[in-house]
Amino acid sequence: KRHICGVCQKRFTRPSSLKIHILSHTGEKPYACDMLGCNKKFSVLSNLRRHYKVH
Repeated sequence: KRHICGVCQKRFTRPSSLKIHILSHTGEKPYACDMLGCNKKFSVLSNLRRHYKVH
């Protein structure tokens, strides 16, 4: 586990996992639902994909 979070010291085996984890500290939500009238945003792409099923 070579990828370490600089905020909480949590360790990850993949850099992509660390990148997703960092969003939990920043509060950033770069993935937005593009359905008309929906303003939901997500920090993880898979959560956005799951959300689309409610439409």
